[in-house]
Amino acid sequence: MKFLSDFLSRLLSVKFGRQIAAAFLLTLGLAACDPDAPMSVNTLQQPSQNTQTIRMAEYRLAPGDRIRVIVLSDPELSAEYEVDSAGMISVRMAGRQQVVGMTTTEVEELLRNRYRADNLLRVARLSVDLVARRPFYVLGEVGKPGSFPYVSGINVAQAVAIAGGFTRRASKVRMTIQRFNQTRGMEETVTEDTPLGPGDILRVPERWF
Repeated sequence: MKFLSDFLSRLLSVKFGRQIAAAFLLTLGLAACDPDAPMSVNTLQQPSQNTQTIRMAEYRLAPGDRIRVIVLSDPELSAEYEVDSAGMISVRMAGRQQVVGMTTTEVEELLRNRYRADNLLRVARLSVDLVARRPFYVLGEVGKPGSFPYVSGINVAQAVAIAGGFTRRASKVRMTIQRFNQTRGMEETVTEDTPLGPGDILRVPERWF
């Protein structure tokens, strides 16, 4: 029995050993030619639940956002303002006001208190609405890289289409998004169905081959 077992073991090693080795070498060769090499550690993280669904209920202002202030007590004070690079708006009769990180409701309270404190309005009845959200950015292998006005509910595929579509060198499986207020190196790997938020930066890299 031991002789038969040794014989079968040698037969299997001779018959299939070369096939196994060849298959292993073929696998290594295909991996080396993979047009989309593995991502770095920083970009392998998956999008969180919060970023998969872009929530606008408590939208907070940042540079590039545009708001409309309607002053019912004095219509001449009504106007639209864009949040500048310093996070401020220049309000009629109220001067420059810091609004970055605030909701529209908080801006309403800020301006209401300002008008009252300066005795500009005895009854400060006003409302603040978000007119336009800050733009998003598409960089890399697209037809027209740059910044674009944000469209509610937009996803990666739609953003790429707005930016002129993929170039022939684009890698569709290594795209990343740098979420607004995140630093470079904190990107999320994304697909064409991933939602895009205001101020986000979508990067479309070049294929390896």
